[in-house]
Amino acid sequence: MNHAQLKAFHAVAREGGFSAAARAAGLSQPTLTIQVKALEEAYNVPLFHRRGRLVTLTRAGEELFTLTQRYFSLERETREFLLAEGGLSHGRVAIAADGPFHLMPLIRGIREELPGLEIVVSVGNSAAVVQSLLNYEAEFGLLGEYRMDDRFAVLAAMHHPIVLMMPATHEWAGRPTVSITELQGAPMVLREKGSATRRSFETALEAAGVTPEVVLEIGSREAVREAVATGLGLGVVQEPELGEDTRITHATIEDADLQATELIVCLEERRESPVMRRLAKLIGDVGR
Repeated sequence: MNHAQLKAFHAVAREGGFSAAARAAGLSQPTLTIQVKALEEAYNVPLFHRRGRLVTLTRAGEELFTLTQRYFSLERETREFLLAEGGLSHGRVAIAADGPFHLMPLIRGIREELPGLEIVVSVGNSAAVVQSLLNYEAEFGLLGEYRMDDRFAVLAAMHHPIVLMMPATHEWAGRPTVSITELQGAPMVLREKGSATRRSFETALEAAGVTPEVVLEIGSREAVREAVATGLGLGVVQEPELGEDTRITHATIEDADLQATELIVCLEERRESPVMRRLAKLIGDVGR
């Protein structure tokens, strides 16, 4: 039985398609297609129904996916055991995050304590982070406010102020603070409606009775920053996400309690393993 073929099948079954699986695995789509086809032909068992771009599991595929979930879970547990036995001086740890900005100080802290440890990072939205944990693809997840249930353990929480971002040429540039009431009718560039930063900002606006003019809604932090830098409007961002762009500046928003929370989480069932206890303490200390 070929491990690479099983891994390819598992990725396609988990992601629901070859294109999504290729992106998640960092492989080309033809490579995944060849691996899955080879597995099907080796055992003469069709694993997927293929209708154009739509891919669904056959009955055999569904049963195999249940088995590969257990298989790769055991593989990860085996690696965790060996990591713990080796004192975490070597090995590989995977972290899933909803953005790189809050993650880098954590990685720096881990590297300082465990320089021989290889760290692999995947970046996606909060739902993707949760799925990576549930699929045993990541030891830890870093994500914003998200409805967690008892399958997850919160190891640490980081709180960051939300600030007003503006072009360096704006009339307010150089001011340390801007009152939330001054945002009445102001042109704003905001993240999509599911964004935790946007939810916090809109809650503060509603409490203050302020209604800015939303001129653009856009789906990433980087895109918001670029739109603000080119003068399309003002934006709000968590302070660690500001970056070093000289085209923009920022100010604290007065008369509003604006904070965002980032959670460091793992699966509850894995919290007490030796490698998890060591990493949880380290990551929790760095994250505070």
